Amino acid sequence: MNNSVADILKNPFILGYLVLYIAFLALLHSLEAFSIVEPIFVFLVVGVVFSALAWWATKRVTPLSFSVKQPASECILLAFCLLIVTVYITWGLNTIEITIRSEPLKSVTILTTKLIVFVLVPLLLFRGVWKYTSRDLVNISTGWRKHLRVALWMSLVLILFQVALGRGPSEIRQSGLPWWSLTLGIPFAYLWLILETGLVEEFFFRALIQSRLAALLKSETAGVVLMSVLFGLAHAPGMYLRTTKTLEVLGPSPSLLMSVGYSIVVTSVAGFFLGVLWVRTKNLAILILVHAAGDLVPNVVSILKAWIR
Repeated sequence: MNNSVADILKNPFILGYLVLYIAFLALLHSLEAFSIVEPIFVFLVVGVVFSALAWWATKRVTPLSFSVKQPASECILLAFCLLIVTVYITWGLNTIEITIRSEPLKSVTILTTKLIVFVLVPLLLFRGVWKYTSRDLVNISTGWRKHLRVALWMSLVLILFQVALGRGPSEIRQSGLPWWSLTLGIPFAYLWLILETGLVEEFFFRALIQSRLAALLKSETAGVVLMSVLFGLAHAPGMYLRTTKTLEVLGPSPSLLMSVGYSIVVTSVAGFFLGVLWVRTKNLAILILVHAAGDLVPNVVSILKAWIR
């Protein structure tokens, strides 16, 4: 992705995504009375500005070596794995929420099952079928100072963004948690997110899906775009069928159009800047650290309350 902005905008996958995005945004606005303010803000800030920052921060970075052996057959297997992941997101998490009420047992169960579904099962399949080593799939080198600077820079940007515009700071103030628990708990919450969202999602959606799609289509841009769409759509069934959790903007019983549309115009956009970061570094450790930092402020209270009694 070293092309100029004009070349990127001419890319058929970028154009296709923009058409899809605009179509769903128009449908949601006209048929569901859905405000276009939030999705446009997310698109401009997270999709455009953050992606540009990821590109700029990695201008002098050399990507680590990363190879894909058989893109076509590996994508077929990943389609099966994505189906399992979608079923887990839709029904598995919901089942855990209903059946396990006590904490931290519920959180530990969710983390364990996520690691199994998103990481362990695909890892074993790729090792068994194509004889990949763990190092081939989990490229977590942190030896390059430039890569670590990128991780620190992007993590700081995401944390400042959440502090300035997110709901996290108000939740922290209203939580009633003592200062000492926050001081000790924030590093713990970050380490927890490194596993639960960083490793889980970046390994599956970036190191596996995005890299194979890019190799299959011989286009890193195609890999970023298609991975982002798949990431969003994987959450649509859960939005439509869930019973224990809801997003305020969607309401208690969102329609199928609302669920699919929201997954396109909001959820999928979050995958772009991390997709760019993967293309420019091919360093899974960097993606894990940045992803966890972006999730830290909004989730620190819920993580700590699961462990503090």
